[in-house]
Amino acid sequence: MLGHPHASRAGRRDDSALLTDRHSVTPTPALTPSLALDYLRELSADIRSGVVLAPDGELLAGPEELAEPARDLLTAAGDSAEVHVSTADGAVYAARSDDHAIAVVCGRFALPSLIRYDLRLVLADLAGGDRPEAA
Repeated sequence: MLGHPHASRAGRRDDSALLTDRHSVTPTPALTPSLALDYLRELSADIRSGVVLAPDGELLAGPEELAEPARDLLTAAGDSAEVHVSTADGAVYAARSDDHAIAVVCGRFALPSLIRYDLRLVLADLAGGDRPEAA
């Protein structure tokens, strides 16, 4: 250890020199729209499919065949930040922020409060903002 350039006299590694490295790292978004959908599926096994849309309705991730129905649902919801529609076969949940909208199709046993929380969580992660508190 004593021969190591970051070793201190006591034999422990001194990483303070690494903090002053001349190379800078540019932060990149931690979550892309595609990864957001994968992450949602990991959070809930009830999510069958979903889409991420830009504020103008452009499809950013997910199957094309869900994009138009998601746009229609969000348009019909007016200014609502969240939408939940249930049928005998399942449910559709949607949430939006200033930067993105997410709509997911779930099985009928999905827990609405958890799905809505997960959508808010992922929207915050996509925007790089603060995560919502659990209710």
